[in-house]
Amino acid sequence: MNRSIQALAFAIILLGLTATRARADLNIALSDVTLAPGGTGTMDITVTSNNSDTLSAFGLELLITPVGNPTSLLQFTTAQLDPYGNPNYVFAGESLGSDLGVPFWGPPSASGTHYPYDTISGGDSDDGSTLGYVTVPPNAGGAYSYLATVQFQAPQGATLGDTFNISLVSNPLFTYFDDRNGNPLTINSITGGTVTITSVVPEPSSLTVVALSGLSGLLWCCWRGRKQGQSKNSLLATGPIPKSG
Repeated sequence: MNRSIQALAFAIILLGLTATRARADLNIALSDVTLAPGGTGTMDITVTSNNSDTLSAFGLELLITPVGNPTSLLQFTTAQLDPYGNPNYVFAGESLGSDLGVPFWGPPSASGTHYPYDTISGGDSDDGSTLGYVTVPPNAGGAYSYLATVQFQAPQGATLGDTFNISLVSNPLFTYFDDRNGNPLTINSITGGTVTITSVVPEPSSLTVVALSGLSGLLWCCWRGRKQGQSKNSLLATGPIPKSG
């Protein structure tokens, strides 16, 4: 009887070990962005792995959070970019969302009422046309490392120096990464995601170019006149040139 209980306990422990969450070391990076008042910015989101994890589906929920006490607001734009055409997209050529013709991002939650904590959700999965999953690379910038680009905007008159964070929301219904067996992958680190309102040095206008050209011409004429005056003074100082013969 005791042996039966021990065998049952061992089986339960073994089952528990095999049913544990998949170990993962996913590293999520969000680019830092500077944005002019009234401008639209884009933030890239990439994923890498320390353990060659496989990915079959993922979701993202992003949240805008003000840093300190800014007087400006930041909101996700209604029109968003799909990542499907990027050759480094995690499911490039094998995107279920692309096959179905659905947008990557859903509409932002704000609708003019949720500022300053605007949110947006999106995601995709492999369509199963090949392996049904991809292997997450160890370095960003290559195949299967690009997740998405999200767009946002600042109002006209936004205060210079105001800062915001765009971060992943810890909600497994909307932010998740599943391996090829459907097991959830964990996130090891999240970096970046800061938006700073800053001024932009404008390109010179056509009027400015004309003014600069006129000033250059005036300076050249002054230099030319001064040069000719110096030549005449030099001739007077040396006297008349002797006549040949």
